Amino acid sequence: MTEFVPTAWVRTNCPYSFKFRLFVVEAGLAKKFHFVPMTPGSKDFEEIKSQIEHRSGRKAQFPTVEVAPGTFMTDSDELIEYFAAQYGKNANELETLSFYRNGIFLCYVEMFSILARPLGWIARLGRRPLAFR
Repeated sequence: MTEFVPTAWVRTNCPYSFKFRLFVVEAGLAKKFHFVPMTPGSKDFEEIKSQIEHRSGRKAQFPTVEVAPGTFMTDSDELIEYFAAQYGKNANELETLSFYRNGIFLCYVEMFSILARPLGWIARLGRRPLAFR
C-alpha cells in the first residue's frame, strides 16, 4: 500500500496559493506534496477546475488541497495551520512567510478591497483584467 500524498491545486496568479506554497517550501515540506499549478486561460484549466469541483462537491477555490483521500480544504490559513500541526512546524517562525503575510499580502488584500467594486462592474460588462481571471 502506498502512502497518501496530498495534492495541492495552486493558481499561478493567486496570492493565497502563493502563501500556502511559500509555507510548504519554507517549512521544508515540498517533497510531501504533489503540486498542480493552475494557469487561467490554459487549455486544461477549466477541465481540471471541473474535476476539483466534482471531487470536492463544492465550487473550486485556490488553493485546494486534498488533505486525505476524499477530504478537501481550501482556506490558505487553515491549510497552513493544519499542516504545521501535522508536521510539527511553527508557521510564525518562518521568516519569509511572515514577511509576505505582513507586507505584500496585506497590500494585496487592501488593494483588492478598493478595486473590488469597480472590477465587479467591469466584470458584469463581460471584461476582467487578466490578473483577476
